[in-house]
Amino acid sequence: LRRIVIKLEIALAFKQSATIGALKRTTSEQKNSTRPKDDRPSISRAQSSRWKHKPFKTIQTKMKDRILSGCVCVKSAIVQRSTMLAKKARATSVAPPPSLPVPETAFVFIGSFLSLLLIQAFVLLISEYCGYTFKILSPLGALMASQYVLTAAPASQPRNTLYGNAIGGITSLIITMIPTSVLPKIIRVALATSAAVALQAKLGVIHPPGIGFAITLASGKHTWIDVPILLGGSVLAILSGTFILNINEKRQYPIYWAFGNLPSALEAKIYRQRSSIQSTRTRNFHDDSDSDSDSLPSFCENGPPTIPQDSAAIDKDKKNTKW
Repeated sequence: LRRIVIKLEIALAFKQSATIGALKRTTSEQKNSTRPKDDRPSISRAQSSRWKHKPFKTIQTKMKDRILSGCVCVKSAIVQRSTMLAKKARATSVAPPPSLPVPETAFVFIGSFLSLLLIQAFVLLISEYCGYTFKILSPLGALMASQYVLTAAPASQPRNTLYGNAIGGITSLIITMIPTSVLPKIIRVALATSAAVALQAKLGVIHPPGIGFAITLASGKHTWIDVPILLGGSVLAILSGTFILNINEKRQYPIYWAFGNLPSALEAKIYRQRSSIQSTRTRNFHDDSDSDSDSLPSFCENGPPTIPQDSAAIDKDKKNTKW
């Protein structure tokens, strides 16, 4: 009887466990039927906890979405930049500068001719007494064009002339001291010229003939004697230009000397703020008068000298005066 009772208890326990398992299966099937289907691969119980913390499919889809969004951003940036470049390449409606009248042209010819005669006499005197032939006259020829045509430009002033030529020559000769086995000639010329441009821009003494002097020194075999000779020729050009240009009532040279006033960081910041405010005011005025002149070049940032009040005067200024 005891054995029979034990067997009956065992059978009853198995039956109860089977019914409980069936109920659990049915409830899980019902829950799975209501939930959306998941495409996750079948994994073991040991991997289930790892699956909960690192869903590989989710990471993969997120990476794909980020890559696609990055490609879309790059594409939109390229399209925007190319559109902007094409718009800027069409230029603005600003008219080019007018030609000089005949008397001014004759004055430019005579003044540059006399200055170059004085510089040639100085170079010939050095070659006779020192026995050294100075062959780099191209920066001085470019200086004549700056002085007698672009008289009021900052690059033509004595401060920019002397400092720009000195920076271009010294920078170029320092870089040419590096042997060609370490620095090839093609890289040396580009490096010397770029360094001279950057230093002139940093110090606020931009002088294009000085950049030509730098590239000439970097491309050939020259010595340190060329720098003081060019500076002496520049001094003669400045003195002769000061005398000849001031004979003309319409011209003023120099506009400033200011050899000791190199721009500091604070002065550069103030200058940038003032130029941005001035360009904003000029842009607002030209937006009212002409919709095509949204972005004005640097030589037009000062705007017109007087703002006409009459509408007829505005139309006349809009048609005839673009500077």
